[in-house]
Amino acid sequence: MEKLFGTDGIRGVAGEFPLDRMTIYSIGCALAETLLEECKNPRILIGRDTRESGMWITEELVEALGACGVASISDVAVISTPGLAYLTRIHRFDMGIMISASHNPFEDNGIKVFGRDGYKLTDDVECKTEERIYHYYKRNDRSGRRRNHSRNNSEDCSQLVHDYTSFLTKQFDSDLTPFRIGLDVCHGAAFSIAPKVFGNLGASVLVINDQPNGRNINQGCGSLHLDGITKLVRKNRLDFGIAFDGDADRSLFITAKGEIFDGDHILYALSLYFQRKNQLKSGKVVGTVMTNFALEVALGRKGINLIRAAVGDRYVLEEMKKVGANLGGEPSGHVILSDYHTTGDGMLTAVTLAWILSSQSQSLDALSEGFQPFPQVLDGLRVQKKIPLSTSPEIINLIREAEMHLKGTGRMVVRYSGTEPLLRIMAEGEDKALVRSLVNKLKRDLELQFSSIS
Repeated sequence: MEKLFGTDGIRGVAGEFPLDRMTIYSIGCALAETLLEECKNPRILIGRDTRESGMWITEELVEALGACGVASISDVAVISTPGLAYLTRIHRFDMGIMISASHNPFEDNGIKVFGRDGYKLTDDVECKTEERIYHYYKRNDRSGRRRNHSRNNSEDCSQLVHDYTSFLTKQFDSDLTPFRIGLDVCHGAAFSIAPKVFGNLGASVLVINDQPNGRNINQGCGSLHLDGITKLVRKNRLDFGIAFDGDADRSLFITAKGEIFDGDHILYALSLYFQRKNQLKSGKVVGTVMTNFALEVALGRKGINLIRAAVGDRYVLEEMKKVGANLGGEPSGHVILSDYHTTGDGMLTAVTLAWILSSQSQSLDALSEGFQPFPQVLDGLRVQKKIPLSTSPEIINLIREAEMHLKGTGRMVVRYSGTEPLLRIMAEGEDKALVRSLVNKLKRDLELQFSSIS
């Protein structure tokens, strides 16, 4: 059975498996059955980003949920993923369903599910739900039809978005009146929320990419394409710029000097601030295997221990709970502030950083002093078969030999892509020329090794 749930819900091309109409209907039925096992009259909150496929996916899910016995479904319309998670928890919905493919192009979409506590479903619940999805899928396939639901039983609750914006503006005693801020809202879920939040906090705001048409989300803009926000900051001499992705669960920044302030910079700045305020729990911060080695070194000098998790925000959160940390994140700008929220939130991260700048009368450039990322080289090798690396002594030896050259001054990560037939090679260190040569040599050696195995 093909696994449907990835590290961030179910994702694919809208209209194709697993986001074809029949499978989506089956997902709705499976989620309804899971909920009805737990409570008699479940309440569901559903939201989406700005993709054109979001509406029909919503309708398909609502029909399935209603046909399978869920009577109360509230539609909050366009909302960020963390906003949906927050509203699910605060308003005590039994489940939150977010329709989004995050930073992917508009052709893709996805279904992310949150429990009543605002956290994503556990692996066990996802596994049980997958079994039920396939059960309903096969039954629908055999019958050649879907059960009809005579009415749309979802209630328009778009006014709930106000509760989320209030949460963001009231977290800190911030007066951002002195700041001139640029926002790239990516034609996505942040397009109306982010300008309102920063405007309410008093900042002077310039906004780009705030005209979603269903197809332009993430298109040459947002956190994956920083040229636009960089030009805006430089041209208008802004204090800083913020770029969100399609569902606003991550954010990246551009300093007044036009420099990129990514997730590693964010972790560095927040770690030091929370440490000074005695708010950094356990003295640990959680990153991933892709977190720059220089951050580990810089935090270590301050007595802060960087713990690495697998790539994916759910793994970061799991590790945070395990080690008692209240701060974690990824270089992509997905940052989790667990004292305030159950999931990564690009707008919460932005408000927090702005509050620190305001309270300390500092610039964003100043917050990164003491941290300079090491040069990083990324490459990949296409493979016909994903051979477990740990089972090949030859491959292990090749990787260890390359790693030895970086001992104490850098590191290397070799792992398979979770979505492509690709072996990823990442290395970083103080000497970029050395890092590049090591990656090139390892790639050649691995190509020979894989060709001999196949």
